[in-house]
Amino acid sequence: MILALSAALLLSYELWRSYAAAREDAERNVSNLIHVMSEQVARTIQSVDVNLQDIAGELAAAPAMPDNDPAFRARLHKRLASMPFVRALFVIDRGGYISHDTDFPSTPRVSLADRDYFRIHQNDPSVGMHIGRPLKSRSRGVWFISLSRGIETADGSFGGIVVAAVEPLYFQSFYQQLWVGGGTVSLFLSPGTLLARSPARDELIGTSFAGVEPFRSLLAMRTSGVDWRKSPIDGVMRIAGYQRLDIVPVIVVVTLSEADVMRSWRSHATVLLVGAAILFTLLAGLEWLSRRSRRREEAARQRLETTQRLEAIGRFAGSIAHDCGNLMRIIRSATVVLRPLVRDRQEAEKLLDEVDTSLDAGRALVNRLLAYARNTEIRLEAADPGELVREILPIARQAAGPGITVATPSAGEAAACRIDRAQFQAAIVNLVLNARDAMPAGGTITIDVRPVEDMDLSGAMSWVDVSVTDDGIGMSEAVRRQAFDPFFTMKGTGEGHGMGLSQTQEFVRQCGGRADIFSQPGEGTTIRLRLPQDRGGEEEMNGAEKVEADV
Repeated sequence: MILALSAALLLSYELWRSYAAAREDAERNVSNLIHVMSEQVARTIQSVDVNLQDIAGELAAAPAMPDNDPAFRARLHKRLASMPFVRALFVIDRGGYISHDTDFPSTPRVSLADRDYFRIHQNDPSVGMHIGRPLKSRSRGVWFISLSRGIETADGSFGGIVVAAVEPLYFQSFYQQLWVGGGTVSLFLSPGTLLARSPARDELIGTSFAGVEPFRSLLAMRTSGVDWRKSPIDGVMRIAGYQRLDIVPVIVVVTLSEADVMRSWRSHATVLLVGAAILFTLLAGLEWLSRRSRRREEAARQRLETTQRLEAIGRFAGSIAHDCGNLMRIIRSATVVLRPLVRDRQEAEKLLDEVDTSLDAGRALVNRLLAYARNTEIRLEAADPGELVREILPIARQAAGPGITVATPSAGEAAACRIDRAQFQAAIVNLVLNARDAMPAGGTITIDVRPVEDMDLSGAMSWVDVSVTDDGIGMSEAVRRQAFDPFFTMKGTGEGHGMGLSQTQEFVRQCGGRADIFSQPGEGTTIRLRLPQDRGGEEEMNGAEKVEADV
């Protein structure tokens, strides 16, 4: 148990340690990724801004340049080629119409004076580079992000704007080339408008997530960090790294799926758990074997103690057998001497007959004790239990004593069983004595013998039930379960040794039957001896009776 508990504690510690290490590695990886991605976005925006400033300066220096000047447009295309992340460069004059465009001549003649990025520069010429929220292009119908700068005339007034149109698709495809696994890279415009995302979710472009973290509160406390939470976009539990850029109000968010970053830990945990399961199974098996071994040792110890006790009984029985035999021979010799003297007195002769019968029963009881103590073989022969009960009835009534009636209500037909006659009668007398002790105020002991039919695994079986019932104090369930145990007794010191029921059960078992106890406190007790019938023995008995009748 201590070993299993120690293994469980070590397993728990290793799972916790490896789990914490896996989360720490994931946070470190996300922090590194967000740093790299933020640097890349910052350099991209700086590159665009440098080109926008150069174009605005060139236009400010040549205010009389005609619209869609071929030479100027060629320089725009050259700049556009150096910025693969920009889809188009165009200039909007102070009236709101496109005056120069890398998409010329397909540029439509429409006013863009209502666009936010135009009005911001028109209303405040001092605004530097502006990043607008995602818009749908009126010429191509695709999403784009505007990066713009105002054009200042010689007199300091508003002279239009220069715009670089960056498609979110560029960021999506670019990040997808760098990315492996189920992670995401997203660009947000402060305070939380989605500019671009990889993998692409076009329907979410321009959506505000200002009400969720990190935009809700985390960015107000620090410009970068790592957070574990469920994504508001796809509902997947993710680890998110975020960073606000210093030069522009853009926030870069990199996420990794918790399932992906913890996959190696789950594999490690699976190996640990499988190994622990095998270890615990082995420990459980060893514990089971150990307990079984201890149970066997305890059973062997109890058998040894029982054997030693039985040997002691055998030695004791052997020591008194000779003395008992001498006493019985003296008593029998006395009866032989007395018989001629009482020949004319029938009552006295009857008493001497009963004395002889009691002597025979006494000899049988001593032999039964010796047979049990020495574990000698019993002599099984066909006999009618009912007839044997009738033979032993006078001794049983004497054993019951005054104030107790011994009744045998069953007339019953003859049924043979293969039993040891002497030991059977000794068992009946033993049960009568136990019943007598259970009725200190007197009562009735009923000895019932009757054939029965019962079922077992082999089919119908014929039995003879010999029941000894008293109306005494009864037994509790705890006492009833131990009643057949050797040396178990509820009697006082010197009143019994607890061998009677144990001997009776062993005798019935050797005859192929079983003994049962039915008892309730205050309702008396029934000891039932169920003995198998011997059909062959019945035929022998019936044949013997027929011969006697013919004679």
